[in-house]
Amino acid sequence: MTSLRVTGKERIIRFTRNSLLVFLYDMERYSLIHIKMPREFVLLQGTGCRWKQCTFCDYHTDTSLQPFEVNRPVLEQVTGRYGVLDVINSGSAMELDEDTVAMIADIVREKAIHTLWFEAHYMYRNRLSDFSARFEPAVVKFRCGVESFEPTLRNRWNKGISSDVTPQESARYFQGVCLLCCTEGDSRERILNDIEIARQHFEYFSVNVFCHNTTFVRRDETLVHWFVKEVYPHIKDLPGIEVLVDNTDLGVG
Repeated sequence: MTSLRVTGKERIIRFTRNSLLVFLYDMERYSLIHIKMPREFVLLQGTGCRWKQCTFCDYHTDTSLQPFEVNRPVLEQVTGRYGVLDVINSGSAMELDEDTVAMIADIVREKAIHTLWFEAHYMYRNRLSDFSARFEPAVVKFRCGVESFEPTLRNRWNKGISSDVTPQESARYFQGVCLLCCTEGDSRERILNDIEIARQHFEYFSVNVFCHNTTFVRRDETLVHWFVKEVYPHIKDLPGIEVLVDNTDLGVG
């Protein structure tokens, strides 16, 4: 079975090989961020998200049988300009292929990268230290997509993070978090409360306005209007926070 769908700059090729569906994306994967938190930002392919159950997410489709062939030309663009490299993939950093991990480690030394950011699911919290050791002498920091500190909402989104996990517990392992807002069933109070909690416990966090995708989750346009008009102007310049009104606002995707 084969199919091809073209939407704007995104090209999705879907085919079956030994019952495995593979999705290849033609999209921006390297960005140089100059303001607020200067860094080089790369979107890599992983070997597949091991959790892959978040109700709002279809990013896990960004995988292929040979992810290094996608990742190598992206990583070759890294110059070390700011000494900070931020690596994301559609899953967790521990799901990057071995060749990609080795290339990142080489770049750390060759380009004098002093700070390296990755993302990881909470289930990998006890593997962060061992993974970090592969990139010495860089300081390695991790973000976790908790999406919300409200257990009921987090469970509705099927995040795979136990209801009894507190912000303090997450902060034991992760230096940053990603928050999601403005889906149907969300509320102003929850959004504002999560932002305040993140400010108290993490050195970095992002607030991501939900954008429609292929899942059944829908966004609340009334909440989006309120957030963009009433909240965004007051938080966008605060240190340690990035707001993504569109999921490509950081230049990748």
